[in-house]
Amino acid sequence: MSQTEHRRRWQPTLILAALLAGCTTTGTTPLVATPAPAATPAPAARVAAAPAPQVAAPQAVPAARAITPPPAAAEREFVAPAPIKFEDAVARAGRELLAQAQVGGERRSLVVDPLIDANTGAQTVSTARMGEQLEAIVKAKYSNLQVQPLTRQTLATQPLLLIGTLTPVNVERAIDTKPDAFRVWLTLIDLRSGKVIAKQIDRATVDSVNPEPLKYYADSPTWHKDKTVLGYINSCQINTRIGDAADPDYLAHLPAAAVVNEAIMAYGEGKIPAAHRLYKEASVLADPGDLRVLNGLYLTSWQLGQKDEARDAFGKLVESGLELKRLPVKILFQPGRTTFNQIGDLPQQYQVWLDALAQQTGRADACVRIVGHTSRTGSASVNERLSRQRAEAVQRMLERSNRSLSTRLTATGVGSREALVGLGTDDQRDALDRRVEFRVVDCV
Repeated sequence: MSQTEHRRRWQPTLILAALLAGCTTTGTTPLVATPAPAATPAPAARVAAAPAPQVAAPQAVPAARAITPPPAAAEREFVAPAPIKFEDAVARAGRELLAQAQVGGERRSLVVDPLIDANTGAQTVSTARMGEQLEAIVKAKYSNLQVQPLTRQTLATQPLLLIGTLTPVNVERAIDTKPDAFRVWLTLIDLRSGKVIAKQIDRATVDSVNPEPLKYYADSPTWHKDKTVLGYINSCQINTRIGDAADPDYLAHLPAAAVVNEAIMAYGEGKIPAAHRLYKEASVLADPGDLRVLNGLYLTSWQLGQKDEARDAFGKLVESGLELKRLPVKILFQPGRTTFNQIGDLPQQYQVWLDALAQQTGRADACVRIVGHTSRTGSASVNERLSRQRAEAVQRMLERSNRSLSTRLTATGVGSREALVGLGTDDQRDALDRRVEFRVVDCV
């Protein structure tokens, strides 16, 4: 592992998480999305093309007033073109998306739900830049569309909703190989009908994309592939076609997403008390297992000195993970070693996390497989050994905290074969590749 790994707090990362079945990961993502039924059968779990529940408005607007794409649009085949510079790929995809949707004429509001990395669920430097660029395109070319922030008030007007993902991929779908492109997916939803009215795919060159997570995501003790985020991804990518309803879980939790968005922005600006208040407000609206809310409550409580409240929030993270058979907890290690990072109060936080993990896992009578991972630097044999050693180190710590776990924990390592980012930069950008996962399994 590279010695540059220590330069930033979030860099040498170890995450206790389980990869979700069916998630989009480097080297396995399809590069062609085919909206037409004749071209690509819909996945078994695809959302039915039925009207989605209303998001925030008290009365439904008649479906006839919703934007309806021409029949020919549903027959288009979307093929990802050759990668080009990131800004150019976003501009090309944005123009095609809006032209395809035929949004000229009627005055409408357009809201961007912050775009994310589809492998990690995080907002990054480049996904934020992508959202800003798309908003600029709308403002410059569509005078009838008014770009509005994502708030509960704007959702009540049933606007057009733009969502998108940015994902590292391998054009040849090679296994355990650094990505050679970033795939851009853009989708436009009309909240009057709850249906997808346009989709567009593109690709950007690797060196023009910065996948470094924004501050809230970098600081969070977990990563964010929960049910709500998966609903966003399902609505954006190949699980929906033009004319389909967006994922119902995603639509149902849009009001909570609006409050979470405000909280994340407040946190990034250092307004911790305001962020704490907003996360509490979002907890009433969000799914009980929404990791963005639980992470936010933990972070802001800890930073405000409310340690008991922080412990409670982290305990809910663990409880949610045990129920879903995945514990997405993140711990930082020193570069190339199995000892924890000593920056700031991280050792104190880690002790709180490990105690909660050990005690709640013990009470749940669960068996757990700890799987270690590394980034794509160094030799395969070194990475294999390091990933296993870090998993074993975490296993020993948990067993010391709760000896009843000694017969219910196992440890293994997979090197860099399941990297989420895969860039091999050993810095903030691919920090999630240096992780361990807790996979809750049946006790034998």
